[in-house]
Amino acid sequence: MADPWPKRAKQIAARLRALREEAGFSQEQLAYTAGISRNHVQLLERGIGAWVNPRLSTLYGLADALGCRVADLLPDDAV
Repeated sequence: MADPWPKRAKQIAARLRALREEAGFSQEQLAYTAGISRNHVQLLERGIGAWVNPRLSTLYGLADALGCRVADLLPDDAV
């Protein structure tokens, strides 16, 4: 069975980018509001590297900053 994580990481990346753009935030503004670095946001939105498996606290920070639920950031098969 193929590793499903790369597909899930891309789904998180796409959802995060869409929600950020919908909220009118730059990556820097979102990072500041969520309490993480702009580079971290950039890596999450690219869906590659070690950062594509974010901590739950990071997901909550992003969701709070974007005014959405953590579930809104998760892949389809996670909810």
